[in-house]
Amino acid sequence: MIVFLFSFSGFQVLAQKTDTVKVVNQGKKSEKEYSKFRKLYSKYLFKQRKTATSTPITSINTSFEGKPIRYIHISSHDPFGYSLQDTLKRPTKWIEKTGNTLHGKTKNFVIRELLLFKDGDLLDTLKLKESERVLRSQRLLRRVEIVPKMTENSDSVDVYVNSIDTWSMVATGSISTSKAGVRIRERNFLGLGHVFDNRYRHNYKTGNNLYQFNYTVPNIAKTRITGNVNYFKNELDHFNKSINFTRPFYSPLARYAGGISVGQTYYQDSLAYGIPNMEYYNFKYNYTDIWGARAFRISNSDRRNITNFIISSRFYDRTYKEGPTHEADPYEMFNKQTNYFLGLGISSRRYEKLNYLFQQGNDEDVAVGKVFGLTMAMQDRPGYERFYIGAKTSAGGFLKGNFFGIDAQAGSFFRAGEGEQTTVNLQGLYFSKLLSIGNWNIRQFAKVNYLIGFNRWDTSADELTLHEHDLYGMDGVRGARNLKGDQKLLMEVQTQTYSPYEFLGFRISPFFNAALGVVGNRKSNFFEKDNIVARVGLGVLFTNDYFVFNNFQISFSFYPRIPAEGSNIIKSNVIDNRDFNLMDFDFSKPNYIRWNRWD
Repeated sequence: MIVFLFSFSGFQVLAQKTDTVKVVNQGKKSEKEYSKFRKLYSKYLFKQRKTATSTPITSINTSFEGKPIRYIHISSHDPFGYSLQDTLKRPTKWIEKTGNTLHGKTKNFVIRELLLFKDGDLLDTLKLKESERVLRSQRLLRRVEIVPKMTENSDSVDVYVNSIDTWSMVATGSISTSKAGVRIRERNFLGLGHVFDNRYRHNYKTGNNLYQFNYTVPNIAKTRITGNVNYFKNELDHFNKSINFTRPFYSPLARYAGGISVGQTYYQDSLAYGIPNMEYYNFKYNYTDIWGARAFRISNSDRRNITNFIISSRFYDRTYKEGPTHEADPYEMFNKQTNYFLGLGISSRRYEKLNYLFQQGNDEDVAVGKVFGLTMAMQDRPGYERFYIGAKTSAGGFLKGNFFGIDAQAGSFFRAGEGEQTTVNLQGLYFSKLLSIGNWNIRQFAKVNYLIGFNRWDTSADELTLHEHDLYGMDGVRGARNLKGDQKLLMEVQTQTYSPYEFLGFRISPFFNAALGVVGNRKSNFFEKDNIVARVGLGVLFTNDYFVFNNFQISFSFYPRIPAEGSNIIKSNVIDNRDFNLMDFDFSKPNYIRWNRWD
């Protein structure tokens, strides 16, 4: 933390020096010219924005609890020019009106079907707050507020659901001497909440094309089931096609979850990263995935924490049509497998609403709670069967405004009484309370992941690496062919600032990031110099409160050394802020503990 504060202070000093130079240079101009430039600069390019605050849930009189709900009033608004605090505010600028005209406002029935209560129910403040969170989680709405009000006769309440949409469509294009393409993403098609992501790209040199069609229908027929159809094919004819129907535990109040997925995948790949002249193989398989879960409420004493006992089961079958040779895959990792799962768990969680986390002006929900789960499975492979047992426990919460979370998982297969492919995964997550320096806000983020295996198979496909495409890999690392083993440590820290300024409507948020990755074997010195890769980076995150796809970033990273790549390496745009994923304390679909990219 001291290192980050020092780095941020250095950034501030640098900014101050730059401003000083500007003032000196501007002193050569007339005061009138400077005044005109400053007005233009502030109005159109770079201006200070008022600090956003979270939208509080209106205090609910305790006498409202248990009152019948007479009627639910839903009022949704287009993205631009509206305010929940000032109900008389309307769009006045032509660009706001144009944007609203082009936008398909969320239909009232879409919002109504996502609520956890209906007309005639007895008012439950917990369901009101959970409904507000569920609506935010759909990412259709930029602001949402649910407020109950007593009726004239004081014998019932009316509930007012007020919301403001996000701008949900993004169209992008690219062109170069070899390729040209277009991509259109829409997260609220015709105001129905439907999502599509379509891409097309043509390669002039090869004549091949990339296609993507992805369409999602949430909450089919009020069942909370999400349907998805996906087709993707790139210029190398690698493809994935699938149909999915999923009903998650969308809220701790939900009692049922489940899903069914069928699909086919084809691609070419080697069994190890970064090895010169490594042979590539065709991988093609069909899969069927069916699962279900039932939650039983076991605690009603605490209105904030919702505790459930969960039973789940799953059937997963994967059949390879093409795969590597037996010499390359002696353990037949890429052969037919049929898996039967049973899961038992206890989950307790609630949500806290924050600002200035991964966004700036929008409310974000942070899960607080704990979970313990036990997973048992039977895996049927050609010629043998093996049993699996695994356990996980995690907990997270706030201490003096700082969030601390830990997650521990361990699991092993057993065949003929002997353990094999044992995995232990330990993770930690931290982010600080919001710090302020003048008009600037700051948060510190940190995460750590330690993965270790026992009795792993002696094949390159069952090893750990730091490659950025591997599980828990380090962004920007693509070589490092000698870095492989059966244990891996990855630590990453970030100082994220939230500035009060915006540029062309986008808020500007500089950040500092540092990471350390280590891969080795248990029987050797883990922290040898040759096993370590370090990275430091600086970047700027641009966010826009109005958009669903609301951020992009520019960053530069320095690597003192990457084995097989070189020393003193600088790379751009390799850092991904989504690495600091929040914990959810959910226990639903049983699975094996993930080990590497092949799981």
